Amino acid sequence: MGRIFFFVILGVAIWVAWSISRRNSQLSNEEREELSRLREKEGVKKRSHAMEAMVQCAHCGVYFPRQDGVRRGEYLYCSARCRDKGPKAS
Repeated sequence: MGRIFFFVILGVAIWVAWSISRRNSQLSNEEREELSRLREKEGVKKRSHAMEAMVQCAHCGVYFPRQDGVRRGEYLYCSARCRDKGPKAS
């Protein structure tokens, strides 16, 4: 009789531990969902930033975002090195 009582208590203890663990996991999942929603919103912002106008470097021909360009006169360059070399001779 004592063994049966021991295994019943052991089963109840395992069930209680499992339900507490499951409850904690559910809270973690809700937090994960909230984080994924925030990341999606940030991703939308990053994608819209990535869709800005691209221009071609006057020296090397590489395309780069207009905002990142280095200007000298009427020409845009991808870097200070290209700017110092000047526009490509056609």
